[in-house]
Amino acid sequence: MEKQETWITLNSTFLYLIAFLLTTILHEFSHALVGLIFGSQPIIHHNYVQHIADEGLSINQHVLISIVGPFFSLIQGTAVGWFYLIRKKQNLLSLFLLWFSMCGFNNFFGYLMTGPLFKQGDIGKVHLLLNFPLAVQILFALVGITFLIFIAYKLTVPFLKFSYNSQWLIDKPSKKLFAFRIIILPWLIGSICLTLLYLPVIAIVSIIYPFMSGMIFILPWKNAGRIENILLTEESGIGKFNLITIVLLIILTLCFKFILAPGIEL
Repeated sequence: MEKQETWITLNSTFLYLIAFLLTTILHEFSHALVGLIFGSQPIIHHNYVQHIADEGLSINQHVLISIVGPFFSLIQGTAVGWFYLIRKKQNLLSLFLLWFSMCGFNNFFGYLMTGPLFKQGDIGKVHLLLNFPLAVQILFALVGITFLIFIAYKLTVPFLKFSYNSQWLIDKPSKKLFAFRIIILPWLIGSICLTLLYLPVIAIVSIIYPFMSGMIFILPWKNAGRIENILLTEESGIGKFNLITIVLLIILTLCFKFILAPGIEL
C-alpha cells in the first residue's frame, strides 16, 4: 500500500476503535444508571455491570435494566447517523460519526438477532424474564437481521465517498480494494485489539462479540464494486497522520483498561 492508503486504513481503524469503545462505555453506563435509580448498587466495568443488591428488584425492574442498554444504542445509532447525514464534509469527524452510528445499530439489532441463542445477552435476558415464546424470539431475531442487512448495504456509498483519488474507484476491483482498506481491515485489526482489551473473560459472548458483530461489514465491501457515480471528497485528511485521533484513542484505551475494567461503584 502507498503511504496515503496506509493512513486511510490506520485512521479508519483508530476511529473504529474509538467508536466501539465509546459505544460500549455508554451502553454499560445506561445499564448502571437505571440500576442506580432502582437501588441495585451497580459497579460499572469495561464491558459489563455488576449489580450488588439486585435480589429485591422486581421482574419489570430487571427487564428495564437489561433493555435500556440496547435501546440507548439504537438512539445513538439513529441520532449520530442523522448528524452524519446533515454534514457536508467527508472528513475524519464524519468517518468517526459513520462508525459510531453503525456501532450503535450493531449493538441494538445484534442483540435482537442473537436473543434466542445467548440468554446472557441483554435481549436474551428479557426473553427469559418475560418468558417469551420461541416464535416471538425468532421473529425479533429476523427483524434484527433484516434491518442490519439493510443498514449495512446503505453503508457502501458513504464509505466510498471518503475517497479523494479517482484512481481508487476507477473500476470494480479498485472500489472493492478501497472498501477493504477503509472497512474490512479496520474491523479485523480492531477486533484483535478489542478482544485483548476485553480480557479477562467474563462471558464468552463478550470475547467473540468484537469480531462477530463486524461480520456485517462484509456486505458493503462486497457491494462496493456495483456502485457507480460516486462523488469524491475534497478532504484529504483521512490519508494523513492525525495526532488528535491517536491521543484520543490512547486516553480512551487507558481509561477502558485501567479505570473501568477494575470497576467503578456508582
